[in-house]
Amino acid sequence: MLGDKALLKKDYEKLQFLRWVLFLVTAAEAAGLPAITRERLHALLFFSFASSRFYGLRPLRQRAQRTPNGPYYRAAHLTLGYLVFAGLIEVSAFKAHPSPKDLQFEGTFRVTAEGLRMSRLFRQTGTGERMYKFLLDLCLGTARAMSNPESDLEFDNEDTDRMLAQDLTFRAALARAGKALIIEEQPGEITPTVKGLRSIDTYLRERTFVNNKDVLAAYQTLLRDRVKVA
Repeated sequence: MLGDKALLKKDYEKLQFLRWVLFLVTAAEAAGLPAITRERLHALLFFSFASSRFYGLRPLRQRAQRTPNGPYYRAAHLTLGYLVFAGLIEVSAFKAHPSPKDLQFEGTFRVTAEGLRMSRLFRQTGTGERMYKFLLDLCLGTARAMSNPESDLEFDNEDTDRMLAQDLTFRAALARAGKALIIEEQPGEITPTVKGLRSIDTYLRERTFVNNKDVLAAYQTLLRDRVKVA
């Protein structure tokens, strides 16, 4: 029986990734973002790991694999497959990419009704609620920064991806040589993203009352403005 089996560290990490990815897809939909693509999911994961300590949460990974299409987390992609097979996330526009090392596929992903139910159950723990609140703030900040009321299209997908690629930790990781995109050189290290968030927090608190959501949204707005200048 499952209850009689000791939970190994690798099993715990798999459960953590299942919850994080399910929450992220759920939060993106709740924030009104377009359906998540594989590339954008991994970019949002990188951004979330780079900024999570600002919310008092430990990132699940310290580094991502460097690819021509941005950061890639093998564990997260396997998790995505588990969630699809479990009926918690649905995939459309599926396209397989055979690889000698990984099971990779493209598509767009949305949470199902059963996925929403499981998300609500996962949020009943203190950590689960804090994790979802953080990821929802992140996705709401993305939506707020990238929405364009003057356009017939609410979001420009390419501009959204370019905004995520301006993250300070991601830019620092790209500047380093090697096959990995490093988030934290050492576990617990303050990332450039968290340093930026803390600077914004200090600046805003001297002038008005703010919360973490406001700070994260301001940071993402600055990233959007960097795209316009570039």
